[in-house]
Amino acid sequence: MADPGTPASPVDLDRVRTELAAQGHPWVTGENSMTILEEDQRRHRLGVPLPPEAERRELESTARSLAQGEAARATAVSGAGAAAQFDSRNAGGGNYVTPVKDQGDCGSCVAFGTAATIETVAAFTRGQPGLQLDLSEAHLFYTHGANDGATCDTGWMPERALKFCHDVGITYEDYFPYSPRNRTGAKLNADWPNRLATTPSYTALTGNPAAMKDQLATHGALVACFLVYQDFFSYKTGVYRHVTGSLAGGHCVTLVGYDDTQGCWIAKNSWSTNWGDGGFFRIAYGECGIETWQVEQVGAVNLRSWTGSTSVLGLWSNDQDRNTWAYLQNMGWLHLAADDEVINKAMLIELIAAKQGGRPVNAFNNNGTIIETYVF
Repeated sequence: MADPGTPASPVDLDRVRTELAAQGHPWVTGENSMTILEEDQRRHRLGVPLPPEAERRELESTARSLAQGEAARATAVSGAGAAAQFDSRNAGGGNYVTPVKDQGDCGSCVAFGTAATIETVAAFTRGQPGLQLDLSEAHLFYTHGANDGATCDTGWMPERALKFCHDVGITYEDYFPYSPRNRTGAKLNADWPNRLATTPSYTALTGNPAAMKDQLATHGALVACFLVYQDFFSYKTGVYRHVTGSLAGGHCVTLVGYDDTQGCWIAKNSWSTNWGDGGFFRIAYGECGIETWQVEQVGAVNLRSWTGSTSVLGLWSNDQDRNTWAYLQNMGWLHLAADDEVINKAMLIELIAAKQGGRPVNAFNNNGTIIETYVF
C-alpha cells in the first residue's frame, strides 16, 4: 500500500527524463493511464503493506547484493549452454500468459498477481497454451481477503492469498466477476465449489534468484512483491531501474520470465494494457527488492469444472480396465474415470459419436479426470 510517511508528490516527467538521460536511457518514460491520475488515485493501485523503513532498506540492499552474485552466476551458466532467457509468452512457440487486467482503484494487486500466476502455471504445466483459464480475483480478494482482514485500503500479502487458494480454492471469473471495490454488487455463484482452482502446493522462493529462474522455466510464473517509486508509474518500455522520485508504496505482480542478457525479470502488471509495454514491464535484477521482499511459487494447480462446449480431437484406450483417454480441444488428454464401469463405457460411446459426427461436447473435468459428459 501507499507509504503513509511520504508526502504525496506528482510524477515529474521532466525530472524523470533528465535522470534517465544522465544514466544512458535504460528505460523509456511517458504519459500513460497512471500518470494522468491524481496521486491518491495512483496509490490506490498499490496493495502490499510496506514493512518498516529499516526492513525496507535491508531488503533493497540484499537484493542489490544478490543481483551482483546472480550476474556472475548467470554468465558462467549461460556460457555452459544453459538458457539465458525465458518468457512464458513465447515458450516453445506457445503463449501461456493470460490477458492483462485492470484492478482499478482498489489495492487488490495481490489477488491479481496470485490469480495470474495460477492461470499461467495451470496452462504451462499441462502444456496447454489455449487453456483460457480466467480466475476470479473478486472471490480471492472480496471473499477470502475479507475473511483475512484485507480491504481495498489495506492491501494483502501473497503468502496469505495462496493459503486460501490451497485450503479453499478460487472460482472462475464468470462465477464472481471483478469490479473495483465491487461497485457492481456482484455475488459469488452458489455453485462455485464445482468451478474451482486449488493449489496443492506453494513455496516461498524469497532471496533465491537461481531458484526463481528454475521455477519460471519449469512452471511458467511466480508471484513477487516490490517497492514502487514515483518514476515507475511513468514506465513505458525498457528495463526499469529507479532513477528519481519518492517511495509510493508496495505492489504485487506476476513474473513470467527473465533475460540474463538484459539482466532483468519480465513481469505482468494489473494496471491495464494502457500502462507500460502493453501491461508488461521489465525490471532489473536487484531492483526495488523484487527478489527479496516476498516471492512465492505455485507447484501445481488442480482444476474442477465443466469444460464448456468443446471438440473431441482424439481418443485412446487399451485392454486394461478404465484406461480410456479423450483429447479435448484446449484441454489436452483427460482420463475417463467415473465410479461405475457402465457409465465409463457410455461416456466413451458418446465421445466416439461426437468425434465421428463433429459434434460439440461438455465434460465435467475433475483435475484431469472426466466423470460426466454431454454431447450436443
